[in-house]
Amino acid sequence: MRKNIFSSVISITNGLHRDNRIEREFQALLFKLKLEPTASNAVFKVNYKKPLNSKKEYYQKLILNESESTLADFARHFPENATIPENKFCYAILHNKLDKHAKDISKYIAQREIPEDLNDDTYYIINYLKVSIIRLYAELQEQYGQFSNSTLYTIPEIAEKYFNDVKFNKELIQKIDSPRKVSVKDTSKNNRKPKTSFGFRGKDESDLFKILEKLQLKIDLLENRTSTKQLLQILTTDDFTALDFNIYFEANTTAIRYLFDKLKPQFANLKLSEIERSNKFYTKNDFQLTAQNLSSSKQYIFKEKETIDNIFK
Repeated sequence: MRKNIFSSVISITNGLHRDNRIEREFQALLFKLKLEPTASNAVFKVNYKKPLNSKKEYYQKLILNESESTLADFARHFPENATIPENKFCYAILHNKLDKHAKDISKYIAQREIPEDLNDDTYYIINYLKVSIIRLYAELQEQYGQFSNSTLYTIPEIAEKYFNDVKFNKELIQKIDSPRKVSVKDTSKNNRKPKTSFGFRGKDESDLFKILEKLQLKIDLLENRTSTKQLLQILTTDDFTALDFNIYFEANTTAIRYLFDKLKPQFANLKLSEIERSNKFYTKNDFQLTAQNLSSSKQYIFKEKETIDNIFK
């Protein structure tokens, strides 16, 4: 079952329901099985009940290895020098692949009437397979959704769309915490407080506000629950943690990344890592803008580029 675990586990001819190996045999397989590290581009993690026997553990690790391998392979499909049409084509290929896996798993669950019972070996494994494919679908959207020609969905919506699961437990798939600064040395450098400002260098905010207003008018920069005044506040405040609202963009991530690049000279601290750390910027589908997806969204040719350039002139 090493070719593709998302297909092989539910295979009619040699799937999980035909695996009659005993505990001792699974223990031997586990001894040889190496667990792959978490993909470096991972945004989400699966929180799942710990497997309590060798069969569950073996299949869980197979599925996890396949998931991390698939996720790590995403980046190969989106090289930095690719054009937008090329990226859209690659996104469609990856989306269609995950779409087929999700539908096949859903069909298997429906036909065999598999409940959310994690005590039974088969039920445990198939439900883990389901959660894993939902996670991969969410990862693709989170990192490269700007190249999608179809609707983007939240994690509960993915569960409902493919598995008719209207009560999906959102705790099963969570965002990986941003790396925290670990320090054991008592030095002034290590004890500095994290920045809570993007360091606006200008003395007059009115010019920046005019630019944001024009961007809103010309490219639909912000979603309707966010105003240009709020975006100005987030960018220029001395402490964004004191502001009780977030910014939701309507524009695609490619245009947003380009906008941040254009604004960067006016700020001392408008870095991709700081944009993510602020936890203030989101897409219209409620996905947080991370350094990873902003970095992968850098493009030199896209629809809104000329309009943005003209506004900044």
